[in-house]
Amino acid sequence: MSEKNVWIVEYDIPVEPASKRRAFYRAVHRELDAKKIKWKWTGRSVIVTPNKDLAQIIHNLAKQYGKTHLYKAAKV
Repeated sequence: MSEKNVWIVEYDIPVEPASKRRAFYRAVHRELDAKKIKWKWTGRSVIVTPNKDLAQIIHNLAKQYGKTHLYKAAKV
C-alpha cells in the first residue's frame, strides 16, 4: 500500500488592519499567477494540497503577514 503525502498550511492573518490581510491575498495571487498555479480559495485559513510548492508559497507569504504552520501529512 502506498501512502500519498499532503501538505497542510494553517495561517492566521490579523483582521486589523484590513490592509494587511488584503496585501497577503494580493501577494498570494501574484505568486500563484507567476508560477501558473491554479487554486480555488475556500475562505478558510487552512489549505490542504498535494502540491508542496503551493504549500511553501502560502506558508512563506503568511509568515510576512501573520502566523503560520506548515505540516506534512500522510493519507491513510
